Amino acid sequence: WDWLRMGWILCEGTNQELMANVKSVKRFIDDGAGLFDGTKRQYSDFINNVNTEISKFGLLIDEYSVADNCTYISFLDIKFCFDQDGNLQTDLFTKETDSRAYLFYGSCHPNHVYSSIVYSQCLRLRRIINNDERLSHRIDELVQCFYNSNFPKKMVEKISKKVKSLPRKLPPPRDASHSSILVPSSPVKGSIRVISTFGSDTD
Repeated sequence: WDWLRMGWILCEGTNQELMANVKSVKRFIDDGAGLFDGTKRQYSDFINNVNTEISKFGLLIDEYSVADNCTYISFLDIKFCFDQDGNLQTDLFTKETDSRAYLFYGSCHPNHVYSSIVYSQCLRLRRIINNDERLSHRIDELVQCFYNSNFPKKMVEKISKKVKSLPRKLPPPRDASHSSILVPSSPVKGSIRVISTFGSDTD
């Protein structure tokens, strides 16, 4: 709710000039990410000005991260950056406290549960990571986590190899014209969709 109010204040409110250097914004619940055209000093000034504007409504941005090109920054379970050519690069983000422990193989569950876990977790990496070499490295790390949970080596290798060979073909966002579910669209033509798990990198 606070993000919705903040979006209205900044994009629809009286001080729209404040957003002049913001080229793209994406939001998921109470997390946001975007593209800012300017220096880190300018971004810091921007945040201070935003906080001055939204403080009238009892809102405050007290945590944020900003990075230059070629430097990864995290958003949800994704790390992303723009390389020297301006291309979006994505990788998996995991917290330091993430043990990456999975259901122990041999517990009282049907066999298809284990294969589904391997496939879904590998496919998650395929959707997040847009570089095949980086993907292969992350899947190899994931495979070792499954071995640590006593998953059969043959099963894990077969599924992980299959996912590595899949093309990164992401489904387009749902057509909202025939649905009661609101699908957000970017107001900026050609902007980059940061949440690449749910759409193509150029949506």
